Amino acid sequence: MQIGINLLPLSKKKEIQLAEQFRVVLVWEAVIFSVAVIFFGFVFGVDYLLSCNLKLASDNKIDKSSGAQYETIKYYEHKFSEINSKISKVSSIASDQIYWLSLFSKLESAIPDKVDISGITTNNFSLYFTGKAETRDDLLSLKDNLEKESCFENINLPLSNLVSKENVIFQIDLEIKEECVKNK
Repeated sequence: MQIGINLLPLSKKKEIQLAEQFRVVLVWEAVIFSVAVIFFGFVFGVDYLLSCNLKLASDNKIDKSSGAQYETIKYYEHKFSEINSKISKVSSIASDQIYWLSLFSKLESAIPDKVDISGITTNNFSLYFTGKAETRDDLLSLKDNLEKESCFENINLPLSNLVSKENVIFQIDLEIKEECVKNK
């Protein structure tokens, strides 16, 4: 066993005791500072995670609204393409439309007064009409008038129609030029 004698003066003992207390205070300060740093680090970390989650949630919301806008745009694009196809169909029908009024007015001006038309039949750009002429000369006059008209071609008046001299029943076949009935 060892025995220790304290030969230090009282003032030194007080200094040593103060130094010991100072060391304890420094250790506790370091511990408290470390805990405070860890606590604030934890708080800032949680704040950062929450702000990231908020940003992701708002981005998802924006993406969903963008997706809804995209769907709306896609819907209207589909509707526009449907309407455009319908318009093109109507346009193609209108361009293929045959305007018979101008043709019939030319036909009327070519028919002499003593010739009556009893029936008209069309097939594509061919015209067949039947009727009765008072004389053979009236029928030939009709044929000549039709040949003078620029819209008619390949006029066919069968010779069998020219047998009778009076009250001639006839049939005339002719073709119509497409540009005469396609343009309004």
